[in-house]
Amino acid sequence: MKLTFVIVAIALATAAGLTPKETAAGRKLYVEKCGRCHKFHKIEKYPEPAWNMWLGQMIVKTKLTPEQADLLTRYLQSLRASHAENGASGGAAQP
Repeated sequence: MKLTFVIVAIALATAAGLTPKETAAGRKLYVEKCGRCHKFHKIEKYPEPAWNMWLGQMIVKTKLTPEQADLLTRYLQSLRASHAENGASGGAAQP
């Protein structure tokens, strides 16, 4: 099931304008910057405005460059789209 999720996430990320290289870099940022301090939160539990508010605060806190912030935001949007499209529930935003 995880492999299927990864394949779908990559496909959606590509559809969202992320190349496979950008998807990998976004995943790496997510794991290294977000996962360093806390668990991966359940993306579907947060309405998009709340998620974006927290993401904005964390981007400032982690001192991401504008390019990193853009990539991470697009990567997480692709995960949100993947959850919505697959009707995922109960799982954390997996990298």
